[in-house]
Amino acid sequence: MSERPEPPPELPPRVTLPLLDLIQRQALDEDYLLAAERRAARAEEGRTEGGRTAEGGGGSPAATGAARAPGPRRVAAVAVAVFGIMAATAAVQTQRNAGVRDEGRASLVARIEDQNERVSRMQVRIADLREENADTEDALRRLGEREQALTPRLRRLGVRTGFTPTQGEGIRVTVKDAETGDLDGTVRDEDLALLADGLWAAGAEAIAINGQRLTALSAIRTSGVPIEVNGVGIASPYTVLAIGDRGSLQATLLDTSSGIAFDSLSRRFGFTYDLQNEEDMSLPSGPRSFLLLRSAAEDTGQDRPQPKESPS
Repeated sequence: MSERPEPPPELPPRVTLPLLDLIQRQALDEDYLLAAERRAARAEEGRTEGGRTAEGGGGSPAATGAARAPGPRRVAAVAVAVFGIMAATAAVQTQRNAGVRDEGRASLVARIEDQNERVSRMQVRIADLREENADTEDALRRLGEREQALTPRLRRLGVRTGFTPTQGEGIRVTVKDAETGDLDGTVRDEDLALLADGLWAAGAEAIAINGQRLTALSAIRTSGVPIEVNGVGIASPYTVLAIGDRGSLQATLLDTSSGIAFDSLSRRFGFTYDLQNEEDMSLPSGPRSFLLLRSAAEDTGQDRPQPKESPS
């Protein structure tokens, strides 16, 4: 059998006991020792009947105990003083730490309150921004609906005023000077103006002469010998494209007063014209320089065509 290991030696109390317990135990042990010595001295005095022996020269045990008595008392007093100092130090330190903790807690509470107030302000700001955003979205939605409602009208106005390219069916009118070469048989600006007025009255939606789109600001005039449309000179033969109902545009043209006057001048002076239906034609927009606004007047908002006047 293997030998049992010897138990470890017990440590002295000064190692295992806490400091305060050790101080208290030592003070109590010394008090017990002092009380035992005093009882022994009184017993010795009783045996000698109160007399002192002269032998030994060192005095009686009671005297010896009395001489040593102040040592334990001083140790106990020192221990109590040390304990009091430690207790006072601990109390002061605890009070100081409590003050620091109170200050830290007050600072932390103040910071928390400041942050809570800041969060409250930001929440109010967020609510205001959300309300403002909702109002802006409603306004944007209304503007979008209005834009959708105005886009078709803007398209129609752009086509009728000549500032939007357009495409569709219509008629082609080709006008030529008289083959005789007589000056009276030369097509003039007022002749083309009568034709354009007749086409407008017949229901044409857009007109172009030799690639020049007629707009609300266009002019057909003679500058020397050639005819100018939109400030651009054109020459015979003149090709007039009119977008509209090709099934009725030709017949309606000759029923208008301007169309009748144009036909009468053609017969009188000898210039010729030819009408032809077209399934699909493309007309460009008018000059962008005409879009410079010089004046404006309030309108009723109704989208209706205006009659064309013959330019001078």
